[in-house]
Amino acid sequence: MAPVTQLVHATLKPGTEIEPLYKIFETLKAQPGNQVVRGSRVHENPDQFRLAIDWDSIDAHHAFSAATAAHEEYMGQVAAHIAGPPKVIHAELSPFPPVVLDQSPVTELLVAYFAPASGGDEAGNLAAARQPAAGLTGAGFAGSTGLSAAGWTVERDVEFKGEPTRALVVLLGWESVEAHEAAHETDAYQKITAEFQAAVRGVKGHEVSHVSAKIL
Repeated sequence: MAPVTQLVHATLKPGTEIEPLYKIFETLKAQPGNQVVRGSRVHENPDQFRLAIDWDSIDAHHAFSAATAAHEEYMGQVAAHIAGPPKVIHAELSPFPPVVLDQSPVTELLVAYFAPASGGDEAGNLAAARQPAAGLTGAGFAGSTGLSAAGWTVERDVEFKGEPTRALVVLLGWESVEAHEAAHETDAYQKITAEFQAAVRGVKGHEVSHVSAKIL
């Protein structure tokens, strides 16, 4: 099976420090099939954090989840620090591993949600996503690291506004959030994103955040 990146979206309880939580996440590194564990607060909202965990396959992660005692202990420790259940998805990113997370001071995390589609539409939407990713990283925008990754979620029932969707994950590397914001205001950036929006089919909405991933 293909390697996957598990993306975890969660909110910290008020007053919670992130470092003790990172220590808990480090225990994942001992699990068979785990490649790397990364964590970051969200720049837009420091009460939220993201994990990006590379596994040999989704089965490797599921094997850990099925190891009831170890997984229950792990989740119990995590639950003490977060407000409510986390949102978890698995993306088959290319290139893999997604070095954009490791080699960029800031990574833009775009998650676009699509209505269930045929294989042809999904292939076309993925190709459409890779074109602006290549355009944005190759256009010489000041502050771009030139790194990116993109891929569909394994899950085809990702909840978005009460509806099941499949999510397309796009990662773009920047030197800072401000660099991305400055690029966003240029005509060249607007042209590339407009072409992407015109090319994709069945999009229900999207979410954008910025992280500075730390390998744990």
